[in-house]
Amino acid sequence: MKSMVDITNVDELREFMTEPTEGLVGMMGRLEGDIVVLGGDGKVGPELVETLVKADRLAGTRREIMVPSLYITDAAKATKAYFEEKLGVKTFVGDLSDQAFLDSLPDAANVIYMVGFKFGSAADPGKTILMNCIVPGMVAMKYNRSRVVNWSSGNPYPHTDPAAGGCKEDAILEPQGIYGYSIVGREMAWNVSASGHKEQKICHYRLMYAQHLGYGVLVDLARMINTGERISLEMPYVNLISQRDAIDRSLRGLEIAANPPRVFNVSGPYYNVREICLKLAAVLGKEPIFATEEADTALIANDSFCVEQFGPYRDNWEEMIVAAANWVKAGGEYWNLPTKFGSADHVY
Repeated sequence: MKSMVDITNVDELREFMTEPTEGLVGMMGRLEGDIVVLGGDGKVGPELVETLVKADRLAGTRREIMVPSLYITDAAKATKAYFEEKLGVKTFVGDLSDQAFLDSLPDAANVIYMVGFKFGSAADPGKTILMNCIVPGMVAMKYNRSRVVNWSSGNPYPHTDPAAGGCKEDAILEPQGIYGYSIVGREMAWNVSASGHKEQKICHYRLMYAQHLGYGVLVDLARMINTGERISLEMPYVNLISQRDAIDRSLRGLEIAANPPRVFNVSGPYYNVREICLKLAAVLGKEPIFATEEADTALIANDSFCVEQFGPYRDNWEEMIVAAANWVKAGGEYWNLPTKFGSADHVY
């Protein structure tokens, strides 16, 4: 399968989203040591873990891949079974905020850290600080000699004029709301650990919005157009990257992890939301309804360093738009995880 447009069912979708690149397979062949994925039973984690396993097998390395998590929900329990029975992944059930459980986990040379709390953060600042600042500090001390990719976010970047090209990694952060501040806190927790443990190498992976067909900005917009819901243009531009390309770059971040930690934007190019809606509407055979005029600035990132480092992405925006519209039109599976990308006030 070569294009997201060709996908017609959830099995094809999973295969598409977990196809490793040659670059990732090559990296796995060079990478030494086992890998632990923390937070691997969430939204992106299951497909990231499967991509990792496939790449490892193709590279012929067959290392231990471990996924500790709570596995509370029915969906998470099904994921645990899939990890163990289909992928040969070792799982551990427990709470990372429990020091005894954290101490009991095996060491690993490589860590993918995906734990975080976003939706509901404004209503529960205590949980936000615990999950996004304190737990990362605890985990950082546990894996203080490891190579780490910390799943961070471009959320704390300032809103800028799209003509300026988007925020690069050295932009001065201007977090808004408890979630934005906690993202900065998460990076700082890892930085503090790295400053005292020179063997620890970290990559802060600042992702914007990954596009899937079960969720994502494009599916959200397509659903709104399909049902006649009014669309805000408070956020007039958005970065677009497919989830499989986002997964690929996060895993390949292990090779560029450094001390002091390296910051790494992964976002894809950015596009005008009104234009995206018009393209979606053309496929859906509907008219979009806009609730506001376009704002002058937007939360957008510039990932030129990522592209220079690893080359172009596989999936382009026009294919993703057509795929999202077709999926919604056909009544494809929806995860009911709205992105709220249009929340210009950063309240989640």
